[in-house]
Amino acid sequence: MINKESFRDNFRYYDKSIVLQVIDIFLDEYPDRLIELEKNVSELDYPAIDNNAHSFKGAVAYMSPLVAELARKLEFMGKEQSNGGIIETFEELRSVTRLLANDLKDIRTEYL
Repeated sequence: MINKESFRDNFRYYDKSIVLQVIDIFLDEYPDRLIELEKNVSELDYPAIDNNAHSFKGAVAYMSPLVAELARKLEFMGKEQSNGGIIETFEELRSVTRLLANDLKDIRTEYL
């Protein structure tokens, strides 16, 4: 899920402790973010989908282009108030985010 070379390149100018903080914050926050997005999707709360997907996209932008793209799709669906495929898009986002989290746990050891 994560391209380690791209990850290292994106964070090459950061102190290792900062990279660890970024990883740890993401790992700590992503489950609640997904729960909130799932609630938004189930309620078809389009403004909340737009807002929360946009925020999620920003959190993963430098970690995984695929996860960021799925968040962007959800964001667009929220903006356009379109529910065509919204549940499937969310499910895919949840699935690949879990893979990203596992990859981040692995890459985290390089920064200890």
